[in-house]
Amino acid sequence: MLGSGYGEGWLRRLTAYCWRHKSLSIVAFGASLVSTVVTAVIPLIQRYVVDGPILERKGAIWPGALALVVAALITFVAVYLRRYRGGELSLDVQHDLRTELFGSLTKLDGARQDQLHTGQIVSRSISDLNMIQSLLQMLPMLLGNGLLFFLSLSLMLWLNPLLAVISLAVGPALLLLSLASRRRLFPASWDAQQKAG
Repeated sequence: MLGSGYGEGWLRRLTAYCWRHKSLSIVAFGASLVSTVVTAVIPLIQRYVVDGPILERKGAIWPGALALVVAALITFVAVYLRRYRGGELSLDVQHDLRTELFGSLTKLDGARQDQLHTGQIVSRSISDLNMIQSLLQMLPMLLGNGLLFFLSLSLMLWLNPLLAVISLAVGPALLLLSLASRRRLFPASWDAQQKAG
């Protein structure tokens, strides 16, 4: 019903809706990238401070401390932009989708509108659009967390491969736990959505 390319994949269509708001998309996802990279670099700065000036008494401690303060400020600003602009983006896309949905419904003739179950359409559209808005609001953070996982893994393997392998041993158990919980939570949330509709 929404958009021109009905046969396209949902992710491609959602990306097209986001790209209508280019500046918000670039700022939200760019800020997520910056905060992720800086967060991944902070342990390296801490390593420099602890190993050099503190343990080996080589060099001054103030450059590392200053780098930590700068990294904290950059992370704060980037996270703020990611959340604020990501929220704006999600609300703007939700507004676009609501407007197009309303436009599609008003184009129907009177007989076709009488055949619709108004309560169910309104309830389902509100719930679906709220779900899309929540997804878009969290998407920059989710992509940032995925990138942080791979950056952290690379840094761990570079710093201490043995500890990295030990920490990765927990991964399969977490994956099995999340898959088991998904099998129960997804049908329950689907049933609740159907009842609300």
